[in-house]
Amino acid sequence: MAWDHGYYSHSTYTSGFFRELTPGWLDFAALLKGHSPPRSDEGQAFQYLELGCGMGFGLCLLAALHPEGTFLGIDFNPSHISHAEGLRRRLALTNVRFLEADFLALAEDPSLLGPGPACGGGYHYVAAHGIATWVSEPVQQALFAVASAALRPAGLFYCSYNTHPGWLGRTTFQTLYTLERRRADPADPRAPLRRAIAAMQSLLGSDDQPSALRHAIPQLGEDLAGLNPDHFDYLCGEFANDGWQPLFVADLHQRCQAHKLHPLGTATLPEAFEQLLAPSLQGPIFAEVNPLIRQTMIDLATNKAFRRDVFVKGLDPLTLQDAELRIGVLGLRPLQFPPVTDWGEESFSFSTSFGQVQGDPAVYGPVADRLAAGACTVAELQEHSGRSAAELLMILALFLDAGWIGFDRARLATAGKLSAQVQRCNGVLMELIAGGRPYASLMLPEVGTALPVSVVDVLIHQARAQGLEEPMLGTCVLMGMEQLGVHLLASDKSPINDPEAQLTRLTALIADFCEQRLPILQRLGGLPTPKRR
Repeated sequence: MAWDHGYYSHSTYTSGFFRELTPGWLDFAALLKGHSPPRSDEGQAFQYLELGCGMGFGLCLLAALHPEGTFLGIDFNPSHISHAEGLRRRLALTNVRFLEADFLALAEDPSLLGPGPACGGGYHYVAAHGIATWVSEPVQQALFAVASAALRPAGLFYCSYNTHPGWLGRTTFQTLYTLERRRADPADPRAPLRRAIAAMQSLLGSDDQPSALRHAIPQLGEDLAGLNPDHFDYLCGEFANDGWQPLFVADLHQRCQAHKLHPLGTATLPEAFEQLLAPSLQGPIFAEVNPLIRQTMIDLATNKAFRRDVFVKGLDPLTLQDAELRIGVLGLRPLQFPPVTDWGEESFSFSTSFGQVQGDPAVYGPVADRLAAGACTVAELQEHSGRSAAELLMILALFLDAGWIGFDRARLATAGKLSAQVQRCNGVLMELIAGGRPYASLMLPEVGTALPVSVVDVLIHQARAQGLEEPMLGTCVLMGMEQLGVHLLASDKSPINDPEAQLTRLTALIADFCEQRLPILQRLGGLPTPKRR
């Protein structure tokens, strides 16, 4: 077997940041299930391991946002590690390191991870985002073994993966793509992808004359439409691995349990509240007490395609009183509330994997008003709203998932130093993005997470920092995009070629950045300090 064990290693993967991997988010997910988080409070020192860290972008951002933590990223692809180390040096981070290693080798000898629990060490958090169902089963088993060996008692293991039944339809495409790759000319690696997409679309028939395949898998046409051949590296990382195998939740949970990893909850926070399921589903699901069957029934009923499960190495349940105290002191801070002056009937409509959730403005409105007014603790919010703890936590889970609020880190004693570090790092990231790096996030130190941004946002900010105003501002941004080979897209993702239409579109994008993302960066401490001239 080659060094990559059948994983697609002919190109590097994308660079992304995922909020669900942040320590504060994982702690809250544990508290929702009555488990004592690995840290007693925000700001406490911790150790964090990411298995399959890819390009290292997300872990570098976590390290910059959490200087009290020590981070280690593991990946077997030397190109990934080379990039990660280069980014770490550019950001001048001293609390993160990266290691080229193989899960199978680490399972045999985990000493490279540092002192284990038996020697008083171990990691508070271990994360494996998008790894488990993309590797062969022996590598997957090694992944779980390494996670278990690395965790300290009561530590949390985050594992996200593709699951059935939501991925059953796309297995048809992946099968055809695998066959196309086997007969392909290596000189044209994109051809199998294009042929497989075109073939599958033709097999669906038309709207007027749908094939049996379209009748059997109505969602497949929409799934294929979302496969953009221009995103070649991502699609290869998604579909071109020999070990590619989405799993039903029960199968993956049983494999984790064999390595002492107990299913605890979910980092997709609304899914922690099964009462959000449609009333017609609640009866049969709530009647099932076997957790493996119950979770399987939920996934089947909701056609689940992706899970972000949280496992624990040794349960440490909280008493009701302890749980109330731990949750009550959690600090929350507004991130991006909808721009409304009066909460109407449609104000609290949330899209979740359980379906659309509609909140009562009379219940949700007072909670939103207090949070929008400024930072507060959960205990202060409960006193203000008069809601029960269970109801309030469900509302907060929906608000967090919608990106309306974040966990407050501005009250830490080191907040000033943290903001200065993040602003410096964000300045470096902006320069890298403007230079063509495919990064799409800037950090928000006061909430310990990151804000999605585009290269257009960065070019707009740089042009404004130079004192440019319209119409020169739009012209300068457009020139920068042309130099990077970036095409300006309309709202429907189609390219805009007419110069006048380009400037009109840029004017709208400039207004959107200045009214939406720029104020968030300013308010939450993420805007880089202007360079001295």
